[in-house]
Amino acid sequence: MAEANIQPRDPRYALAGFSHNQEERILSLEWGDGHHSRLPYIWLRHHRFFPALGRPDQEDDGRVRLPDVPEELALHAVQPGEGSLELAWAGEDKMTRHDLAWLRDNCLCKACRTRRQPKPVLWDGKDAEDFRWFEASELEDSGSRFELFLQVRDYGLALVRNVPVEPGTIMELSKHFGPVRRTHHGSLFDIRSLPEDRQGVRANIGATAANTLAPHTDEGFRHAPLGIMLFHCLKPDVTGRGASTFVDGIAAAEELRKSDPEAFGFLTRNALVLAAERNALERFRTRARLIATDRAGVVRGVRMADRTLPPMDLPEDQIEEAYRALRAFSSALYAPHRVYERVLKPGEMAVFDNQRVLHSRKSFNREAGERHLQQVSIERDEFHNLFRQLAEQVGRYDLANWEPDAGALTHS
Repeated sequence: MAEANIQPRDPRYALAGFSHNQEERILSLEWGDGHHSRLPYIWLRHHRFFPALGRPDQEDDGRVRLPDVPEELALHAVQPGEGSLELAWAGEDKMTRHDLAWLRDNCLCKACRTRRQPKPVLWDGKDAEDFRWFEASELEDSGSRFELFLQVRDYGLALVRNVPVEPGTIMELSKHFGPVRRTHHGSLFDIRSLPEDRQGVRANIGATAANTLAPHTDEGFRHAPLGIMLFHCLKPDVTGRGASTFVDGIAAAEELRKSDPEAFGFLTRNALVLAAERNALERFRTRARLIATDRAGVVRGVRMADRTLPPMDLPEDQIEEAYRALRAFSSALYAPHRVYERVLKPGEMAVFDNQRVLHSRKSFNREAGERHLQQVSIERDEFHNLFRQLAEQVGRYDLANWEPDAGALTHS
């Protein structure tokens, strides 16, 4: 293995040596911290044709975007540079240049690939009481905003206080999280409950009723359910009732995996119908797994709302098994120790992942006065896009390449 004298401050990115094997078509890199990377020629070659990596110094020669036949590739020379590696391909007069930090951060070994897909941090109601509260003013700072985004990514829930108590403020704050997604209730959802004599006809939706709601995720009847939710309290129930509740659905699913593996297996393998058909303008239907796992079997998301689960459309011999699995999952989700409960105060806002965290509300007294919250939904892709940008801005390049499993909640 040839030695290299490229010594950045971080030994992870210091190239200590390299070699290339034509028979295997592998470039081997030894790093300053002792780690080894084995990078296939075809993978390295692909960088030349992948514009998303942003290599302005590499010209587009008009060739097909996909790389060459693997067994035809051969390296003529490898030249380490300041923070980069230049590869000269046999039979060509052009080189490809590769950023050393990028190569290390995208190492293909099992441990590195696993590290780039961190497992969700599981929590219960007691754990959530110790979650960090963020100040609304901190949203202007990229470092603090990154910490909030990281908490939402890993825990699914973050809490913000001292948000201005003005209707519509949530739309202004949404710019820090990504574009607003139009939902079943429009871009801005007014969750507003008034005394009966002021409200007139009682709204026919659970959110503005006064009864207790079961924990649920919103709009699971869509092929791609809603992503990141912002809940902003303007006026709580004056009697102190109507507490908002949050449940870690992934933690409940993992508990189900241990306590009832048959129910867990059924809900991760079988897609069930979810629907919203309450009036002539609602004909939403999709079929999806209620517990979504990635390729490694890690739970990445859940859908659950008993009000949008119609009678099962399954083979006759699976019907009882389906209901038994649903009952077991519901028991895990609704267990009292799972629930984080808080009567949100004016100016408090919850930011949560609707594809992980179930939310609900305790009953309250509508006649005591107005209760008013506002809600918006943020496009999930755009939220993670901003997360990666913030990771780069604060120097957390190891997190900039993280991606959620696209098939987790959209696969049917």
